[in-house]
Amino acid sequence: MTISQIAEMLRSKGLKVTPQRVEVIRFLQAHRIHPTAQQIYEHVLRKVGSVSFTTIYNTLRVLEQMGEVRKIPINDTTTVYDVNTSDHGHFVCEVCGNIYDIPYEASFRVPGEVRRTELIVYGVCEKCSSQ
Repeated sequence: MTISQIAEMLRSKGLKVTPQRVEVIRFLQAHRIHPTAQQIYEHVLRKVGSVSFTTIYNTLRVLEQMGEVRKIPINDTTTVYDVNTSDHGHFVCEVCGNIYDIPYEASFRVPGEVRRTELIVYGVCEKCSSQ
């Protein structure tokens, strides 16, 4: 997505276009690494030079509400963000900490409408298990 497309997306949602918001979105789209808010903050600070942690959290919250990003709690202390909002799960390597997208299909009966599912699998990735 170009900067003008990002700006148009923000405007279409009634949001002010700021360099910080634009850079958060650019980072998420360019670095599909399931970053933490801290990693996003550090990147935006380097690129823009002025940003608060509150701005990062507020931007991520708004993007989540817009359906542009998913907030994924990996454990009690770590939350990551995923710009891929399609249905998929995540594999977390307990050795290196890398997070991988994994496809899955779920079939179950619930007494209502399913709006979102989360699948997080923990283990050792191929790279770490071969070392």
